[in-house]
Amino acid sequence: MRVDAARRDLADVRLADRVFAPHYALAVPRTAGRAVPLLARGNAPETVQSEVLAGEPFDALEFSGDHIWGLSPVDGSVGFVEAAAFTAVYAPTHIVAVRNASIRALPSSDSKVLGTLAMGSRVAATGAGESAFEVDGGYVDADALLPLDALALDIATVAERLIGAPARAGGRSGAGVDAAGLVFLCLQLAGVEAPRFLDLQGAMLGMALIPEAPFVRGQVLFFEDHSAVVVDAENAIHVSPDGVARAPIAALVAAHGTIVRRRQP
Repeated sequence: MRVDAARRDLADVRLADRVFAPHYALAVPRTAGRAVPLLARGNAPETVQSEVLAGEPFDALEFSGDHIWGLSPVDGSVGFVEAAAFTAVYAPTHIVAVRNASIRALPSSDSKVLGTLAMGSRVAATGAGESAFEVDGGYVDADALLPLDALALDIATVAERLIGAPARAGGRSGAGVDAAGLVFLCLQLAGVEAPRFLDLQGAMLGMALIPEAPFVRGQVLFFEDHSAVVVDAENAIHVSPDGVARAPIAALVAAHGTIVRRRQP
């Protein structure tokens, strides 16, 4: 299952009151040291459903060879991840809130860039009040991070920051998103809980709007197999084949058909 950690042979013990299985497992907490795809089947990259980002927790339920089967407590998705991508548990303090944040060797902005962190990645940062925070491996500009306990960005603002990010199956970070991943990431940085998958988002997210309601910044539009975040009365941001882009709502309707649901988070 995509969101219930239950198989014919094994289930999360937290589901014992509603799911029967021959065996139940206690979750073993892990933390991702780097971004890793979450697969419906181990060693089958074509079955990617989501991903676990750097610094995110993961509830491991079964260790099998070079893979772990378990649950992401961040987006609720269930599947297999590469075991080598995970470390012992640590406690991140901040989340990356720009499409890509540079990791520098020193706090100064002209210091050598050692790497990047994609939007949605989590870090344990120190140096509050400084222009750059120290993280594992270097320094990141303070204005590229948000405290995990103060996520309150405007949904449409997050979508605008993602313009140019590539389209990627299962993606939900600044390194690449799918249609549902775009919505999830925008809502995550706004501090709004949401399902990971498009059908569940369309059915459960926020408040349903009538078809005649005006388009207002921050609404989420759902098509049969697509989604978009409204930025003004005529335009929205979506994931095109070429990546995250701004487009007229009328053009999205022409390309993807009728808007089947409109939700206000």
